[in-house]
Amino acid sequence: MRSPLRRAFDVAAVFIVALYLAPIYWVVLTSIKPTIAINSAKPVWSFEPTWEHYREAFVRFEFDRALLNSAIIVLSATFITMVLALFSSYALARMKIKGADFMSLTILSLRFMPGVVIAMPFFLMFQRLDMIDTHVGMIIIYVGFGLPFAVWLLRGFMMDIPRDVEEAARLDGLGWISIIWRIILPMSGPGIAVTAIFTFVFDWNEFLFALYITQATAVTLPIQISKMIDLYNVLWGTISGAVVMQLVPMVIVVFLLQRHMIRGLALGAVK
Repeated sequence: MRSPLRRAFDVAAVFIVALYLAPIYWVVLTSIKPTIAINSAKPVWSFEPTWEHYREAFVRFEFDRALLNSAIIVLSATFITMVLALFSSYALARMKIKGADFMSLTILSLRFMPGVVIAMPFFLMFQRLDMIDTHVGMIIIYVGFGLPFAVWLLRGFMMDIPRDVEEAARLDGLGWISIIWRIILPMSGPGIAVTAIFTFVFDWNEFLFALYITQATAVTLPIQISKMIDLYNVLWGTISGAVVMQLVPMVIVVFLLQRHMIRGLALGAVK
C-alpha cells in the first residue's frame, strides 16, 4: 500500500502535468471554436466544432507553403548539423588534441551569444551575397547557430563510450572513418537522438533570424503565424489552428525518438 507521502507526490505530479497541458488543451479547443464563441465575454464550453480557422490558415495565409519551407530548412539544417557535430565531437572526445576541454567550452560559449547580436551582421552579409529570403541562407544560419550546442552535447555522450571497443577496432585495421561509421554511430544512437531532437525543436521554433532574413519565398511557420495579427484585430482561432499544426511535427519527432531520448538522458548525454 502506498504511503501518504507517495500519494501526495502522485497528486503533485498529476497537478504539474495538468498545469503544463492546460495551455495546449486551450489552444486546441480555441482552434475548433466558432469566432463568436472565441470573442464571447464568458468562456464557452458547449459549441459545435468548426474547421473554418484551419481553412483560413491554408487559404488566406498560405500555411502550406510556410510548412513546406520550414520542413525543407529545418530538416536540412538538422541533418547537416548532426553530421558535422558527429565528426567534431568525436575528434574532441577521442583524439589527442591539446586544449580539447578549453576548445569545447569555447565552442559552447558561442551558443551563449544572443541571436540579436549577430542577426544584423548576417543580414548585411547575405544582402551582399544575394542570399536574402533563400532556403540556403536560412540553412546556413541554423547550422552555424545550432552546431556549438550539438558538438558539446555529443562530446559529453561520446566520452562515456568505452575506449576498449575502439582500440579493438583499430587492432583489426579499421580507420577513423570506419570506426565512426561501424562502431561509434550505432553506439551513439541515444545521444544522437537527443541532440537531433533539441536541434530540430530549436530550429523549428526559431523566430528572430527568420524575421530578419526571410520576406516571402522562404518564410517559415513562426513568421507566417505572426502575420495573423492584424492592425486592429487578432485572429485567435486562426492562430490557434496554426499553432496546433506547428506542434504536430514536433510531437511526431519526439514520439518516434522517445525511447532513444530517454535512454540517452539516462546514460548521461546531458551533463
